[in-house]
Amino acid sequence: MQKANKKRRFGKEQREFVFYLCLVALPLAQFCIFYIGVNFNSILLTFRNYSFDEGYSFAGFDNIVRVFRSLTSEAVLKYSVRNSLITYAVTLLAGTTLALFFSYFIYKKMPLANVYRVVLFLPSVISSIVMVILFKYFCENAIPEIWEALTGEQIGGLLSSTKTSFPTLLFYLVWTGFGTQVIMYTGAMNNISDSVVESARLDGASQLREFISITLPMIWPTFVTFIVVGIAGIFTNQLNLYSFYGTGADLADYTIGYYLYRETTRATLPEYPYLSAMGFVFTLFAVPLTFLVKSALEKFGPGTD
Repeated sequence: MQKANKKRRFGKEQREFVFYLCLVALPLAQFCIFYIGVNFNSILLTFRNYSFDEGYSFAGFDNIVRVFRSLTSEAVLKYSVRNSLITYAVTLLAGTTLALFFSYFIYKKMPLANVYRVVLFLPSVISSIVMVILFKYFCENAIPEIWEALTGEQIGGLLSSTKTSFPTLLFYLVWTGFGTQVIMYTGAMNNISDSVVESARLDGASQLREFISITLPMIWPTFVTFIVVGIAGIFTNQLNLYSFYGTGADLADYTIGYYLYRETTRATLPEYPYLSAMGFVFTLFAVPLTFLVKSALEKFGPGTD
């Protein structure tokens, strides 16, 4: 009887193990091929050159040296680095701050809280291409007509003018980025114990004091996650340039993410090692910075005691 029970238990464990393997096989294969494989090949290309006559050959650090020279001499890369840093700064200072404010507003169920929830999350529900088309039509047609009706002065579209295109793209990025942040922040805020909030109210804490001393420390891990993910994506953020302009964006609006994507789509085999080296160089900056900021935020962040 005991042997039969052991066989049944063993057979059940085998079936569960096979089911688990089937469940994780596809995502694991995708991770190995499209992340480990692609990135490993990119690292190898960083230290190689290609010629149509001899194929691939070892190049040492030549591609990396070429990247640093390009960063100091090519205007498009100077624009790209500058815009990538500005993009992250704006999303950090404006986007994160406003996301926390809106999340707290919704969490406290203040007037029109549900309206804010729908409006802020709507861009995450609608297709990104649809949102781009609507926003582009509004900026290129509606705003010039409204301005002319109010002032009698004719102006160009916000996205077609070199003076207004980059700020407009930043506004769109911040606006469409509220959805995920608001959901995550409000979810974390809803997990705060009611007894803690009631205790603060009995002590006479204001809304601002409650946010600083209770709400922010309790959602600090979620806040750290968004900050760290943002740093890791400084040099991959395309600022939606491809969605708005395809491969024809103005040089002054380039980011590193857009530059690498655009150049990769049109590169030939001899150009891949240089682009791989550029990605490798920016990774060397982003990875230590990510871990450093993560460590600092966890060490010096507010406690929940």
